Amino acid sequence: MNGDTAVAEPITRYATGQLMFAGFMVVANWAILAILTSVVSDNMISSSQKANEEDDRKQRDEMYVQRVRRLKALFHEIDKDGSGCISTGEWHSMLQDRSLRRELIDATGLCEDILNDYFECLARDARQRRQAQVLQEGRVKALAGCKELEKLLEYDTFIDYLKYEGHSADKRSVLQIASQLRYVEGHLERHIQEQIK
Repeated sequence: MNGDTAVAEPITRYATGQLMFAGFMVVANWAILAILTSVVSDNMISSSQKANEEDDRKQRDEMYVQRVRRLKALFHEIDKDGSGCISTGEWHSMLQDRSLRRELIDATGLCEDILNDYFECLARDARQRRQAQVLQEGRVKALAGCKELEKLLEYDTFIDYLKYEGHSADKRSVLQIASQLRYVEGHLERHIQEQIK
């Protein structure tokens, strides 16, 4: 490939040898050109794909920030007592109000049934909240008027969970849930055994 044809002199004395040598040179050059082209093309495709992924991520982040802003404004409007939580009554009144329901559905991109599922999964009754958290003074006052069985949903928690809407659960997440279920099961069995004694 460096222009030195001395190694091919024995076959270039004949016309067929010269044709074979010329054919070899053409095919070898094409092969090298094809390899270089594929490497360059692959690099261009991968860098283009990375740029597209980065643009998609930025767009998702911007949409999430806008979603958070809209939802916080909506929840602040609904949260009459300023507790940072939406009660069951406030949730149902929001869904009964046509414009508020439309705004919630539009801001989240979810249907009403899925929103109700989120509320049921994330909301806790007031007694659970008192037992599970060390409450700040302002929240204690806000919870003081709640009925024991009324569920409360912290809207910051709701918004945080919406960020991962549509994402698949990985094995680690499933293992964490299984671990928590085993813990609750063991705790429940001990509690039942203590009650039996």
